[in-house]
Amino acid sequence: MKKLAYFWGSCAALAGITACSSEGGDLDVLVEAEDVITDGIQAGSETENIRDGWNVEFDKYLVAIGKIDIQLDGADVEAEDVYLVDLKQVPQQGTMLWSLLDLDEGRWDFSYATTHEGMQQGENVADADFEEVTENEWTYKIEGHINQEEGVSCPPTALAEIPEGSVEVSVNDRGDSCYAAAEVSFSIGAQADTNFGPCEVDGLPGVVVTAGQASSTTLTIHGDHIFFNGFPAGSEGGVIRLAQWLADADLNLDGKVDVEELKKIAPSDLLDPDVYNLGGSPITPLDNMFTYVQAQLKTQGHYQGEGECPVDGVEHDHGHDDHDHDDHGDEDHDDHGDEDHDDHGDEDHDEHDHGDEE
Repeated sequence: MKKLAYFWGSCAALAGITACSSEGGDLDVLVEAEDVITDGIQAGSETENIRDGWNVEFDKYLVAIGKIDIQLDGADVEAEDVYLVDLKQVPQQGTMLWSLLDLDEGRWDFSYATTHEGMQQGENVADADFEEVTENEWTYKIEGHINQEEGVSCPPTALAEIPEGSVEVSVNDRGDSCYAAAEVSFSIGAQADTNFGPCEVDGLPGVVVTAGQASSTTLTIHGDHIFFNGFPAGSEGGVIRLAQWLADADLNLDGKVDVEELKKIAPSDLLDPDVYNLGGSPITPLDNMFTYVQAQLKTQGHYQGEGECPVDGVEHDHGHDDHDHDDHGDEDHDDHGDEDHDDHGDEDHDEHDHGDEE
């Protein structure tokens, strides 16, 4: 296996010239955040909105990402470094993390991973966060809140721990009592190690390297998948975004949702089967809402904005609408919000064993 040098920092910037090699081409690899991570998701009726009235804001969005692997005509070049990055703090143009030097000219297949193994601390990550993520072997640490002026939390009756004096304001379609909740925060640490690739954009694989020049390419992590109403695949990849389930996961009505609460709740306790389709999950079985979140996190890796990457070797077309990734081309993302998801079926993904993460 052929391995070439890679560095934290741009080869071109370090050398003060256009490229580091007159023989081959060089490739800088950046990480960028989908705009929903930095700007939040607004309630509304458009495809990209949260459809059930909640607004979403993220305070931290840490991901461990790396293990770049590119291939061309039998050549296999790897940049194995993994960095923990806070996507909330990444600039709009992305952050450059790897440089691959003196590559043969051509179109290289491109793959990468989100993984907790061997992670290094990114420059925008606090020491306490890095220590917590490392100690717990997480891939993601996500903190944020949802808010809605007339919002309610409706925890499943059989699991709810309602404080004395709480006032019921309504009853939901499941028959669960609902209580006023204008804001609910969430804190989720999860191991969701995933291999993404080979990636492509509009049917074109990987990235082109030109001899004597420095090129760049971008890994994009999406931030809204935990609010999807299913696991889209193929041309039936329409989704709508919903957040009421997260408000309903606040079992003790303290205004906060954590992993321990999610582990107590089965998807059937919260998710209406007429609205949610769980076929096609990269993790089976989905035995609780924490596993559901893990499974959604495993589908968030993209390439050059909306480019698709197979998830652990299984192709997924998420039917995304156009977020803030204009630099990567103008893609057609029709509103699939009301499509029928029955065609997904109950796909068998037992090979993606998630284990008992904490």
